[in-house]
Amino acid sequence: MSCYEIKKSGTTFTVGHFPWVKDYPATPVTKVTLSYNEESFLVHFVSYETNLRATETAHNTPVHKDSCMEIFMCFDPEHDGHYINVEINPNCAAYSAVSLCREQSRLIDPADIDTLCIKSAVFDDRWELDYQIPVSYIQKQIPTYRHGPGARLRGNFYKCGDETDHPHFGCFSDIIWPHPDFHRPEFFADFVLV
Repeated sequence: MSCYEIKKSGTTFTVGHFPWVKDYPATPVTKVTLSYNEESFLVHFVSYETNLRATETAHNTPVHKDSCMEIFMCFDPEHDGHYINVEINPNCAAYSAVSLCREQSRLIDPADIDTLCIKSAVFDDRWELDYQIPVSYIQKQIPTYRHGPGARLRGNFYKCGDETDHPHFGCFSDIIWPHPDFHRPEFFADFVLV
């Protein structure tokens, strides 16, 4: 399996796999650019999805039912198998947890989620998200994480909308599973900071 580089200046990844397209035919073009500095990861998502669903307005609510863009990242796979998921809808409502799998998960405090500084913009042909994931946010959940060039990560990027007019489930790293399930760390891709 390839190891993808994340450059300080930014690397763009395409959410181009739709494993369950036979049952969910919508495939909105979605890209994420991930960059980093000494204090944070910087995230920019864009999805050419229209007719958005945006009902949730509070953190740690089921934003995956809305139009939603997500990162699941294991920040220190060599020492700690936990991953942090950040799922955000067009209202800037985020669901964030630290997990080993779907069944072993605990929510992150909404006050901590506020430190992500989420911004959303909706246009006629697309919507975009910008936010940061501070190193302090990561290390509060995964204390062994060491930030900087050479850090190795495992994760995936997702686009979904479970209860939109056009339900869809897209991923960067393909998932081989009989039904939609993003909590599959065995299909995470490998990344390295350069």
